[in-house]
Amino acid sequence: MIFKFYIMINHNILEQDIERLSRQIKENKNTPEFKEVSERELIKRSLGPIVQKQILGQPVNFSPAKPFQTTVLPDYLIDAPDEIKIKVEKLIDMTFHQGIEKTAEEAGGFGPFVLDAYHDALTDKLHAELKKRNLI
Repeated sequence: MIFKFYIMINHNILEQDIERLSRQIKENKNTPEFKEVSERELIKRSLGPIVQKQILGQPVNFSPAKPFQTTVLPDYLIDAPDEIKIKVEKLIDMTFHQGIEKTAEEAGGFGPFVLDAYHDALTDKLHAELKKRNLI
């Protein structure tokens, strides 16, 4: 079963997150260790500190009105129970209303598997949005 839903991004907090993420990606892109890294991987690594602070408990200094489509979950969730798929999709939706940091904190409460799936799904969604906005 594939879940599809469409979200209009018109919340200031997520717009701020995307702007901050875009700046961080640009900074990272100009460093030697990120020169050969794909755009998707740059996004994932830029999101990493936010998501990983839920596991490591480290502080993070990081905190999108065009249509934004959420259509796929990470491939490894294809055979996952519907409950997990729904949790990840709800977390993605929550991101558009409450921002990345608050949602990553919520995702951390569901355990490492859901947190990692959220991180991967968000990376894919933001990659498409950042490309559409010519921010990467």
